[in-house]
Amino acid sequence: MDPRLAAGDAEVIWLPSLDPRLVQLVGDTSGLAVITTSDLPVHQVRRADEGAYAKLGLPTGASIALAPADLPADAPLMALVPLDASAPTRLEALAHFWRILLGQSSGPPPGDISPSRRERLAMALRAVDGRQASATRREIAEVIFGPDAVPDGVAFDDHHLRSRTSRLIRDGLAMIAGGYRKLLKP
Repeated sequence: MDPRLAAGDAEVIWLPSLDPRLVQLVGDTSGLAVITTSDLPVHQVRRADEGAYAKLGLPTGASIALAPADLPADAPLMALVPLDASAPTRLEALAHFWRILLGQSSGPPPGDISPSRRERLAMALRAVDGRQASATRREIAEVIFGPDAVPDGVAFDDHHLRSRTSRLIRDGLAMIAGGYRKLLKP
């Protein structure tokens, strides 16, 4: 990841052990494969110690695959699917990858975060930012929900937005403490 980029512009690629949606490719040992590395419709490649990460498909429905660094350019490919708790998600990711290879409509990536969930996660992080800047719950609620939605005085103490703001702060702190990794799991 390029540290000069804004967070929203940075492309984050996770290790296969953390993101079950990443398709792991290896050289074919069965003799059955018909797709080679040169057949992949790759848009971006990022090289790393563990291999080459290739992004395939449209930006909104892309699939990311990891191939070993020493794989020849015309090597026939197989996908590696570990049989772990994330195997169903890995298989969905492989089907998504396959549809991209065939030029079919691939739809959204498996396990993609819904727009409403994405909005709530952003609000939780904004709430934590406010708390770390020593803002009160009322001030945080006014920024997130708008000043007109937050009641004046003691009416805020029993208002649902105070509870909602507290939950956002709690959930944001949990994400910062490593809970963000749960977003990658099914």
